[in-house]
Amino acid sequence: MTQSIRSEPVTIRCRYGELRGLDTGNPSGPLLLCLHGWLDNAASFVRLTPGLSNYRLLALDLPGHGHSDWLGDGGDYSIWSSTEVLYDVHEALAGGNQPLIIIGHSMGAAAGMLFAGAFPEKVSAFIALDAVGPLTTTAKLAPQQLADAVVSRRPGRRSRSYATTGEALQARLRQNQELSADCIRPVTERNLVSEGDAVFWRTDPRLRDASKVRLTEEQVQAFIGRIAAPALVVRAADGLIPEAFFHSRLPFFPAVEFRTLPGHHHFHLDAATAPAVAALITEFLEGIG
Repeated sequence: MTQSIRSEPVTIRCRYGELRGLDTGNPSGPLLLCLHGWLDNAASFVRLTPGLSNYRLLALDLPGHGHSDWLGDGGDYSIWSSTEVLYDVHEALAGGNQPLIIIGHSMGAAAGMLFAGAFPEKVSAFIALDAVGPLTTTAKLAPQQLADAVVSRRPGRRSRSYATTGEALQARLRQNQELSADCIRPVTERNLVSEGDAVFWRTDPRLRDASKVRLTEEQVQAFIGRIAAPALVVRAADGLIPEAFFHSRLPFFPAVEFRTLPGHHHFHLDAATAPAVAALITEFLEGIG
C-alpha cells in the first residue's frame, strides 16, 4: 500500500498551454523535477516520494499526457518539443534563477537529456531511469522514416472507450506484461476521464504517431557531451534496453555514474523495487551535494 504523503495539484503555463502535475514530498526541500515516460503521467513517481522525504518532487504531465493540454492542430510530439516545455518550466520556477535537478524515466529521460545538453547551465544534476537518451535514425534512413510517418498518420482518431476503470486497467496490463495492477494503477487512474457511462484515455491519440524525423546517433552524442551536470544513469535489470546500448552512450557523458538495480522498466513505480531506486537517487544527490 502506498504511504500517505503530501500531494497537491500544480499548474504551470508553457507556450503549448497548461501543464498540470503533482507537487509532493517536503515543500521546503530541494526541488526534483520529475519527467515521466511515454503514455505515463505524473503519478509515475508516487512510490518514490516516501523514499525521497527530504526532497520536493514536482512531477509534471508532459503535453498530451495526463491532465495537461494537448498540442493544437498541427502540433507534433517530437522529442525535442519538450525542450521548449522545459525551458518554460525553468523560467516559471523562481524566475529561472536556479538550475534544475531532473529525474527522467524513459521518454522523460530523453527529454531531460536534450534540455540538459541544450542548456547545460540550467541543470545541476541529471538522473535517467532505465533510459539513456532518445531513439535515433541514421541519416540514410531519414527519408523512409518521414515517409512512413506521413502515411501512417490518421487525423481525427479518438481514444478507445471502456465500460469501467478496471477494464481500462486490464487493457494497460495486456500491453505491458511485466506490470502488476498494483504497480500501474496510479498512472492508469490519472490517465482516465469519464464521459457518460464510459471512460476514455486522457492522452492525445497523436502520441502514438511515428516520429517524422529522429536525431542521428552522432547528434545525440553531441547533446550528451554538453551536459555539464553530474549524471546518474540507472538501468533496470529486467528493463527494455539492452545493457550494451547503455555502454555505447555512457562514454560521451563528461561525468556519469552507471548502476543497475533489480526490476522491470517501471522499477521506480513497483512497490518492491522503488525503495532501492529512491535510496540510490538519495545517495547520488548527497554525494554531489
